[in-house]
Amino acid sequence: MQIEIALEPEYSASELAELAQLAERHGIATIWVTNDPQARDLFLMFAQVAEVTSRIRLGVMAISPFEIHPLKLSIALQTLNEMSNGRASIVVGGGGAIQVHTKLDLSRRVRAVRECIEILKDTSAKTPLNFDGEIYPVKRFQPRWALDVPPRVLAGANADQMLRMSARKADGVHMSDMPLPLVPAAIEKVSAALARHGRPVEGFEFNNFWAFHVKEDRRQAELEARSRLILRGMLNEMYIEPFLDKADVKLVRDNIRSFYKPFFDRKAFYASNGAFDNIPEPVAQTLVNSLSLTTSAAELDNHLEVLHDFAKAGITHITLGLHEDPADAIRLIGERVVPAFR
Repeated sequence: MQIEIALEPEYSASELAELAQLAERHGIATIWVTNDPQARDLFLMFAQVAEVTSRIRLGVMAISPFEIHPLKLSIALQTLNEMSNGRASIVVGGGGAIQVHTKLDLSRRVRAVRECIEILKDTSAKTPLNFDGEIYPVKRFQPRWALDVPPRVLAGANADQMLRMSARKADGVHMSDMPLPLVPAAIEKVSAALARHGRPVEGFEFNNFWAFHVKEDRRQAELEARSRLILRGMLNEMYIEPFLDKADVKLVRDNIRSFYKPFFDRKAFYASNGAFDNIPEPVAQTLVNSLSLTTSAAELDNHLEVLHDFAKAGITHITLGLHEDPADAIRLIGERVVPAFR
């Protein structure tokens, strides 16, 4: 299983370049940065990273065709791929974040993502692309300068329709916060769809984002994990039902605002020692333990079993989501996690 990392989109280009160099030195396969409509342009950011790295893959996750027309997105991706000598990667997703700032109609997400992936995958320097899309038709599109080595194009998917759609043209599927009990069924759905499309499972990437909260101080790791719990699949029923009984699932959903408050006011939450309004401590601890890798650095080796279990379930790449103090996390991953999967 390949070990990858994902950063929050809060760093400057020079800061990202330093972190990418550190990750490359520590044997990490890919550095992803999560896309946010209000953050810096990731393709421009990675242009600087491409100049100071030589091996690590450079990944943008997740971009929606509702944000950027697939034709222009293809040009940006191919440009980064050229600048990095074939190391560009992208996750194409449905674009939920853009809805916070716009009134875009996202009702045809699966179709839009599918057409976008097909355009990105079929862009070639050798053959003009004529694509009869319902949403994104393209005519005579041929960037003659594009490299022969194509960028890696993954579908951001957790739900059934998106999972099955990924098998049509994508190089893989990038799930997010997918709990271990749900992974085998997700992989089976994609594998069955691959067979229907005449594509082999071998070589298809099964990736999963998994939050990584590991610090010297176990309590600091816990506080970081708790402050980001709302990000774990927005705590929708699908993600928490494998670990909580029906009454506690309802409790979490009825009090979802209790998880937003710590995310937006971490200073106050940390000062309160990580207590949630209206959420019993056993429920909060179960969510942390079940939806992230959270522990002290001293105890990390005892918690790698969950990553090995992901690998046994069929995950080929794991993207460890980093939050505060990413340089420390990168060193720890390079020294303690990467060697465990060589």
